[in-house]
Amino acid sequence: MKKNRVAENLFLVLQIGISMIVPILLCTAIGYFIDKKFHTKWIIFFIILGVLSGFRSVYVLVRREVLAAKKMQEEIPEWQKKAFSNETDDEESEDEF
Repeated sequence: MKKNRVAENLFLVLQIGISMIVPILLCTAIGYFIDKKFHTKWIIFFIILGVLSGFRSVYVLVRREVLAAKKMQEEIPEWQKKAFSNETDDEESEDEF
C-alpha cells in the first residue's frame, strides 16, 4: 500500500511547529515562576534556553526525516530511477538552444 505523502508532509509541518513552540513556552513559564518566587530576572535566560532547545529539537527532527528520505531513495531500483528521471528531458532541451 502506497503511503499518502500529503498527509505525511502535513504531519511533519505540524510536528515541527509543536517541537518549536513547546520548549519555548515551558521555559518561559519556568522563568516566570522563578522570577515571581525569588524576585529575579531569570526569565530572559529561560526564554533563550527555550529557543535554543526548540531549534535543536527541530534540527534533530528534520535531520531524521532527511536521512529517512535518502534511505528510501537508495532502496529504489536502478531501472526505476532511470525510467522516471528527468535528466534525459533536460539534456534534450539544452541541445535545442
